[in-house]
Amino acid sequence: MLKKIAIIMTIFLISVQAVSAAEVGVGVSPGKLSFELNPGAQEEQLLYVINTGSESASYEINIDDSTYESWFSLSPSSFTLQAGENKEVKVILTVPSSAETDVDCKILVYPTSGTEVMTGIRVPVHVDVVSSNSGSSSGSSSSSSSGGGGGSPEPASNVRVKEISQQFVTNGNHIKFEFPQNATPVTYIEFDAKKSAGKITTIVEELKEKSTLTPTEPEGNIYRYLNIWVGNEGFATPENIENSSVGFKVSKAWVTENEIDIDSITFQHFADDIWNSLSAEKVDEDDEYVYFEAKTPGFSPFAITGQKTGYSTEVKADEEESGIQDMETRNSVESENEGENDAEPSPGFCSILTGAGIIISAVIIVKRKSL
Repeated sequence: MLKKIAIIMTIFLISVQAVSAAEVGVGVSPGKLSFELNPGAQEEQLLYVINTGSESASYEINIDDSTYESWFSLSPSSFTLQAGENKEVKVILTVPSSAETDVDCKILVYPTSGTEVMTGIRVPVHVDVVSSNSGSSSGSSSSSSSGGGGGSPEPASNVRVKEISQQFVTNGNHIKFEFPQNATPVTYIEFDAKKSAGKITTIVEELKEKSTLTPTEPEGNIYRYLNIWVGNEGFATPENIENSSVGFKVSKAWVTENEIDIDSITFQHFADDIWNSLSAEKVDEDDEYVYFEAKTPGFSPFAITGQKTGYSTEVKADEEESGIQDMETRNSVESENEGENDAEPSPGFCSILTGAGIIISAVIIVKRKSL
């Protein structure tokens, strides 16, 4: 009987551990880092750690090879994330002046709480050490350069906040990325997958100013500037996805304060060197926000804009007033011309006066001769 109880308890404990293990998870983006620096140079890249589990967890990050541990600064190197939350980690690499050969190592990211302690993800890091006479950059601070899940070309100084979402993309399925933290105005991104691509990371960045990738500003009152990067560079193309749309929200307080016409809210997409207005359909609202959905042909810099109430009426009124002024100007010119014509005697009248003058002169001369 005791043996049976022991066996039952063992099975129960294993089951609890398996359930707990499923609740703790970790994901990273990008999946690898690459540096190309001269000896003595420094560069900064960003690594995003995501709690893919269903419970809060603490994490630590370090270099798995003590030989190169002093080359790296990881900030922060430990933190706690709620389920679905992500953390931006600065990876600062300083290549020693004495370095001569390329280096390969790994950044280890692992949870320190829950039942999966000391299991995690290893992110490969390759350091290409180039000689100073090869013409390579001396290594200024920068972020990773790929325009998708691997990072963002937007300078970190222009990013107010960002949120990350991950989904497995398989051919023929409808894919939806949701952003439960509500860190940005974007509430979801969805599309139909035409190819399988595995786990894809989507990054939404809310910007402080217009993107450095856009030389001009869009028309209208700006609510927010955004960058949206779906997958690695080259993934979000018509060959891989279709029927893309973005869900976003606009604060009612902003609408009221700026006297914005709700029907004028537009989702603007920068592509082919111009801003393209995408029609936004109102789908819902609550006490604080109005929710919209916009179809988009691609992902890159965006802007949410609106026009003041009565904007189109004012423009039309200005055009009509301009037309009236033009008409008044034409009428005034015509009146002046008519006045000038009235003031000038007609050629016939002048001839009559001249003839009369000649006749009078002749009469006077004749009278004088007769006298």
